[in-house]
Amino acid sequence: MAAIGVHLGCTSACVAVYKDGRAGVVANDAGDRVTPAVVAYSENEEIVGLAAKQSRIRNISNTVMKVKRILGRSQKFSPWTWLLSSCP
Repeated sequence: MAAIGVHLGCTSACVAVYKDGRAGVVANDAGDRVTPAVVAYSENEEIVGLAAKQSRIRNISNTVMKVKRILGRSQKFSPWTWLLSSCP
């Protein structure tokens, strides 16, 4: 029997697989076992993970990060409130 576990943190994400009595964290395409939870958009592509995090200075208006912090909150909070608050 196999099982998959997904961790969606405020700033990062990772996936683990349990199979044949052993657990292992899956590496991403860069070989890292933890991926930054960042998505960036451009006219031609979507960029995720470390590449999106590194490009956020050049593409800040089209970069989404720390979105988990605002999930489930009412719209009365300003963007600065959720950026500066801790993860729920």
